[in-house]
Amino acid sequence: MNAAAKVGAFFIVVLVLAGILIWQIQGLRIGKGPGHRVSVEFPDISGLNEKSTVRISGVPVGKVAKIHLGKNGKGAIVDLDIDNPDVDLRLGASAAVANLGLLGEKYVELLPGPVGASPLPEGSTIKGEVPVSFDQITKLARDIEVDIKDISHNLNQSLGGPEGEERLKTIVENVRVITDDLRLMIAANRGNVDATVGNFREFSAMMTKLVERIDRLVASNQENVTGSIANIRDISQKLETTADNLNQITGRIKEGEGTVGKLVQSEETHKNLNDALVAVKEGVGGLNKVLGSAAKIKLDLGLRAEYLSRGSSGKGYLTVNINKENSPQFYQLELSTQPIGRRVATLTQNTITFPDGHRETYVIDQQQYKDELSITALFGYNLGPLSGRAGIIESRGGGALDYRMLKDRLRFTAELFDFNRPDYSAHAKVSTRYYFSPSVYVTGGWDDFLNRSRKTDSLFLGAGLRWSDDDIKYLLSSLPKP
Repeated sequence: MNAAAKVGAFFIVVLVLAGILIWQIQGLRIGKGPGHRVSVEFPDISGLNEKSTVRISGVPVGKVAKIHLGKNGKGAIVDLDIDNPDVDLRLGASAAVANLGLLGEKYVELLPGPVGASPLPEGSTIKGEVPVSFDQITKLARDIEVDIKDISHNLNQSLGGPEGEERLKTIVENVRVITDDLRLMIAANRGNVDATVGNFREFSAMMTKLVERIDRLVASNQENVTGSIANIRDISQKLETTADNLNQITGRIKEGEGTVGKLVQSEETHKNLNDALVAVKEGVGGLNKVLGSAAKIKLDLGLRAEYLSRGSSGKGYLTVNINKENSPQFYQLELSTQPIGRRVATLTQNTITFPDGHRETYVIDQQQYKDELSITALFGYNLGPLSGRAGIIESRGGGALDYRMLKDRLRFTAELFDFNRPDYSAHAKVSTRYYFSPSVYVTGGWDDFLNRSRKTDSLFLGAGLRWSDDDIKYLLSSLPKP
């Protein structure tokens, strides 16, 4: 082998060794390998570079593959290649940028996630945290240094120089004066302190004498205590005598002696008592019939609200329907609010006396609306799906017709009332009602449509609740009993 071949072989060996060294340093691999990639979103990755180590519990498990900006230029996305096949990342995993020592290289510390959680999908992005950087620590130390300098400067201004020395002397002199005053105060009040201690001693001696007096008092009243015990014995003997008397009384009753004995032992008394009990029984039977008739009455309680399109006002209703079982007759009672008040007509008579002595009288008919509740009281009759009602509607005379269909789920109603309206037609109202359930319904219609030309009519929409007799009994039975 000539010299040129030897030199070429030497360079080939050197290049192979250099390639192996670079391969090991850079952590290169052919193909994708057995690991997988995961992305981490950091708010800041200052000092972290590509090819930085990825560790779990300090053990290297991969490298940083790529670093690029996050969405909208906020934060950084770091792609990690995990080479260790034993790494099992789970949902809830996180990462942090850490340092090897105080000034060592930065690496990514992975936390695999809670044990038992689902595996982290391929290509997932997890949240990363950045610890306090050395620059932040330096800035904090710098801020502390500035604060210390400000404090020392202020102390120097306050206590430095001739003026500060004079202030320190004044403070020391004040402390000395206060100490002298305290010493004089203690010396001046020593007599009072001694007097207080003496008072406590006298009080202790008085308490000792008081205890001795109590002992003598108990000893002197020992005879009274003995007498009280004797009195208790006398009372017990009297109670025995009373028990004997009660035994004698019960014996006489048993023998039928006296009024009470005859009442207990007499056959005639028994007969009179039986007759009285029979009369009471008959009275209870009559009361049961009355209560039975009352039990056949069914009550329906309802609440509804209506919103009027004209004037953006509303009306509220509280309704009670009284139905007799197996009877077409029913009664309806209702309280309702009025959006503009209830109309009240008033006649005012004014008399004017003129200078010539003659008088003229004027009568003024005023229509006022007062904010009051209106009352509805109607007597009704059912004829199959058709019902008629007559009586008072909203404190005015009137009547109404109801037509029911779809097994009483849909109802059409027409009402006509308040026939004595000056310059207005009677109040007419048509409405429909649909029950989503026996207790909940919606309603809508046209109110006061006969006076459309006077712009008093209004479309309305509302909803209501209904409680049947069984619902009311259930609610009453569920109330807590005292």
